[in-house]
Amino acid sequence: MAEGSPLRWLFFGCGAVGGYFGARLAEKGQKVSFMVRKETLRAVAFDGVRVQSICGDLQIPREKLDQVVNTEELDKEAKFDADVIVLACKAWEVERCLRMCAPWCGEKTVVLPLQNGVDGMNTARSIVTSWGKGHPLVGWCNIVAAIQEPGLIKHWAANPPAVYFGEFEGQATARTKQLETIFAACKGVAVHLEPDALCACWEKFSFICSTTAVQATAGPTATQNLIPQVPELEQMWRSAMQEIMAVARAHGINYKEEWIEKRIPVLAEAVGATTSCSRDLWAGRHSELEDLLGSAHRMGLAKGVPTPVISTCYRTLTVRDRVARREVTMPIYPMMEGQKILGTICNHRGQQLPADRTLVQKKAEEFLRPEWFVCPMSSAIASGGQSEIPEGVHMMWEAEMGVVISHRCEKLSVEEAMNYVGGYCVVLDLTGGNLGFETMKYGMSWTRNKCQSSFKPVGRFIPAGELPDPEKVRIGCRVNGKTVASDEISRMKFSIAEQVADASELTPLQRGDILLTGAGSLGPLAMGDLVEGYIEGLDAKYTVSTKLVPKPKKRKADAAKL
Repeated sequence: MAEGSPLRWLFFGCGAVGGYFGARLAEKGQKVSFMVRKETLRAVAFDGVRVQSICGDLQIPREKLDQVVNTEELDKEAKFDADVIVLACKAWEVERCLRMCAPWCGEKTVVLPLQNGVDGMNTARSIVTSWGKGHPLVGWCNIVAAIQEPGLIKHWAANPPAVYFGEFEGQATARTKQLETIFAACKGVAVHLEPDALCACWEKFSFICSTTAVQATAGPTATQNLIPQVPELEQMWRSAMQEIMAVARAHGINYKEEWIEKRIPVLAEAVGATTSCSRDLWAGRHSELEDLLGSAHRMGLAKGVPTPVISTCYRTLTVRDRVARREVTMPIYPMMEGQKILGTICNHRGQQLPADRTLVQKKAEEFLRPEWFVCPMSSAIASGGQSEIPEGVHMMWEAEMGVVISHRCEKLSVEEAMNYVGGYCVVLDLTGGNLGFETMKYGMSWTRNKCQSSFKPVGRFIPAGELPDPEKVRIGCRVNGKTVASDEISRMKFSIAEQVADASELTPLQRGDILLTGAGSLGPLAMGDLVEGYIEGLDAKYTVSTKLVPKPKKRKADAAKL
């Protein structure tokens, strides 16, 4: 290759890591190719890569990229010897992804892994060495970013993002030094060519592992800057760091005691930052838990080094990770786990929006896709509770089937949708008949009449196996013991699969979210009424009920205290 000519880079993945650093390199004229699939493939092949960053936004159009490689049709893709293969995948994906990159690895190709942890790095070294070609490096990065949408990366902390790498042994090669020079020329990138890269990688591993242990266990409010502010969290973090230091030393790593103190200001300055593993665990996605805490736990066992904090956090969090991977089946408790309720409007054939209350009186048959309103789960109450009705509000009943989501999902196809339905529940979609409708005549939202506290009584979770054909059931409703409705689910304009797919396109769905499929009928309620919703022929334990009671009035301030 001629001196000064650009290198050919192959990035496996165009997510938070690959998308950001690949775009920065392309901005400097490097020949960057991405190996991607599905939505990301379509986005990058059409629009290129976009980055929204605190270091400056950029857009790399498709024509400024080299190849966009489809991982699902690798046999059809043109091959070239990459100068650098960058593994921008998760740690557990390293082996699969690296084997897919093998046809692009030449004699002089440098393989740069950017995963968290040490397991993926060792796996990459072992595989590349077995090929008898290519040169593996120790590598990792520091960035706080996420995929905003396919092809669009949002970076909001770690300023600037940094790339760290070096040799497993010996002095840096000429090519490794060349990578340092290229990264150093990129805007919004800090580069560190480490003389003792293996040792430095272990130091990063201890930091990210300990920080994840504290954050993921404590919850989303435990951002990195909070850890040194709360003595209990800082002590937990220090204990975890000490444990991994001991494991590192048992592996012959020269871990220096003062490195812990240097990390405290890093935590304090990372305002609002969370580790990617923590975010994945909270969101119900596959995570690097096994490659971080799990790895430290297992290495401690193998070396006879106690790791009580790390091991306890690992055992606490492992169920979350295994549920996300569908390795275990756990009961779903929507009232505890659910984040939101999405309800459909006018979803039964023959229905029409009320002429006196809405801006446009559309019929169900006219809707081209489901129309949603969104309630927080705080609007819901468990079956048997009391629905508190504001003074002067005329209530209406609707009994509906709720579809309960089993795993985090987004942008599902109709064919995929039912794989994410964990079960069902009966929900009373109570509506304030004279509350909020005055604004809806002008096109405003359904929020005030639908989403008030206690307006969504939720029945017991019904496992999917209890309703093998949910669209053939009938939903009944009783008021004060008298049957007032018996509606066929089969009259829905949009099927359950169509609704799940559309809702997942609208917003990411979480485990425990409830989708209301719409009611076939509605009617009036009075204060003191007992209303029940049920699936005909199903065990009575799944019936949902509530009694309407007056909402307590706000107490006036004690004049003596003013």
